[in-house]
Amino acid sequence: MDQRVRSSSEDILAEPIPGGYSLSTEQRRSVDLAGRINGWGSDLDPATRPGVPRDKAPEIGGESLYPPIEPQVARVKIHKSNEHGKLTPVFGTSCPPQGLSGVVRDFAYRFSEGQLPHWLTLLLADRINVVEDLLGDLARLRPPNLVKELGLAAQWRYNRAGVLKGAAIAGVCVVGLLAYRRSRRR
Repeated sequence: MDQRVRSSSEDILAEPIPGGYSLSTEQRRSVDLAGRINGWGSDLDPATRPGVPRDKAPEIGGESLYPPIEPQVARVKIHKSNEHGKLTPVFGTSCPPQGLSGVVRDFAYRFSEGQLPHWLTLLLADRINVVEDLLGDLARLRPPNLVKELGLAAQWRYNRAGVLKGAAIAGVCVVGLLAYRRSRRR
């Protein structure tokens, strides 16, 4: 950032605007009497700042700019980072922690967000949750609709070559595994 002192408003007007454009002749004529564009550099002089100065309105504090929000009531367990003192006023409750994945998430939130075990255990909890949901679907005799859930219809419509390549790779893997099992039996 350029820290040199400007000698006059002409120096400011002669330089290009940060977006890359310099001022036209009409724009140069439209500057106010002080030689500045209205609003330009308003952060330089506290008297011309767009906000209300704190000394003129001390009742407006950082926390009291808006009316207080009535906090949401937690009816399910909500995980909160141990770096924050309290829950945010509004939070999601659509997927409460449950089962083995919930226990793993409980363990993850014992660590700080800056530590690797926090994120690795959350990733592990996500993988466990996928298996739990799959087992739950199978227990209710609702097998997953893989064509819909994996977006295979859209893949087939817009990326046929990729689908065929993936199917060929999967086919080669299955044939290779079957051949390996046969060779181990003998």
